[in-house]
Amino acid sequence: MIIELIDLTVKRGHTLVLNNLNAVFEGPGLIQVIGPNGAGKTTLLLTILGLIKPVKGVVRIRDTELKNSGGGLRETISYIPQKFHIPRDAPITLWEFVESYIRAYEGSMPFRSSHTVKRRIESALEMTGLPKDSWGKKISELSGGQLQRALMARVLSVDSEIILMDEPLSNIDPEGRGALAEIIGKLSSRKLLVVTNHDPVLLLPYTNKILLLGYGEYRYGDPDSILSREVLMKIYKSCAIVFGEHAHIADWH
Repeated sequence: MIIELIDLTVKRGHTLVLNNLNAVFEGPGLIQVIGPNGAGKTTLLLTILGLIKPVKGVVRIRDTELKNSGGGLRETISYIPQKFHIPRDAPITLWEFVESYIRAYEGSMPFRSSHTVKRRIESALEMTGLPKDSWGKKISELSGGQLQRALMARVLSVDSEIILMDEPLSNIDPEGRGALAEIIGKLSSRKLLVVTNHDPVLLLPYTNKILLLGYGEYRYGDPDSILSREVLMKIYKSCAIVFGEHAHIADWH
């Protein structure tokens, strides 16, 4: 499990977002991507997926250069967006929400039997801590935290090696964030997770590397080296508040 970013330069409109970015994400493990709003965190994930074409440089996944929208790598990499909008009256249950995702892979992955599909859905829902009494609920009835787990369950049902998560801990109550962080941590022991985040603290115990983005600049390394006063103040400037030897980010959401 490996993602290589080589001289990656990306623009959104006329704005330079990523500039000559070089990094190697190796798994299993957890890579956190942090930075101020607009620094390019989501842009990076969409570029890795092949949905945004870089101005310069390449993305390689398992030694395969990504040249279009994930061609040939559909079963290898999955994406969990930050926001997922669904009509409040959508007539689909949590179970059907996960099943519809796994059914989309039936033609390309070896789990076509109904029994195998059922087992995969059950396993994914259990892994994300969604209780059985919620499996028959309409997806529109779920809380924000439950919906985030449902999105994760969809991805787990196809067992992708690499999972990209865009702000999975946002818009969730504190107790829910802690529980979800623990699930993400456990997953990182067997998959490569690339997670964008405003607040890296909850996931720090599981984090291998941190990529800090800052309007065309970046820093990549071990958590201790990135979360230092000098590095954070360079990127966050006035949003990095220093108390003695410790730095905190006031820009967190």
